[in-house]
Amino acid sequence: MKFLKIAIKDLKTEFRTKGTVNFLFLFAFLSIMLFSATVEKPEPALLWIVFIFAGMLGYSRAFLREVETGTLEALKISPVSPSSVLFGKILYNSVIMLMLEAFVIPVFMAVFNTYPKNLILAVAVLTAGNLAFVVVSSSLSVLVIKSRARELLLPILLFPVVFPVIISTVQAFSMAVSGNLDGIQGPVSVILGFSASMLAVGYLTIDYAFVE
Repeated sequence: MKFLKIAIKDLKTEFRTKGTVNFLFLFAFLSIMLFSATVEKPEPALLWIVFIFAGMLGYSRAFLREVETGTLEALKISPVSPSSVLFGKILYNSVIMLMLEAFVIPVFMAVFNTYPKNLILAVAVLTAGNLAFVVVSSSLSVLVIKSRARELLLPILLFPVVFPVIISTVQAFSMAVSGNLDGIQGPVSVILGFSASMLAVGYLTIDYAFVE
């Protein structure tokens, strides 16, 4: 369970500095306030947009921070497999994502005074979509980790790759909000299948980041 140690190490570092968490919470809150001042009738996609941009700014930091601090070199010579590092980063990002959800969803519903007809399913769909986003962003971070323009390159690669997840999550979430669940299995299957595929891609390419 070495990936757990990686995740715990990152979480301890994050809770000590609170840099990423504070930034994500503040960004999400300001985004919701901005939407509340400019949008009269909220659409389900607005909530997903908040998570997309917050995640794009925050989740990639798990790998990029290792490069900036030089600890990636230490991980290379440590008795930890590259796949354990990847799964540890995904677990770390997943915890951050769940914390963000626990904050954003109640605030969004309170500000817009809107409540899904099937709240449990709506939260489950959002969680599945966010987990897929975490897997994609973490896996793509591995591919750009050696690029000098990695912080600019990652968003450019991320949006086209994660587009099927975005569309499927919006469709499934809209169905859960309206209570019309006919055909919701389709977009949910796309989310789960895409997550599994990108997890496999990350597993097969993580060795690249550990090669000089």
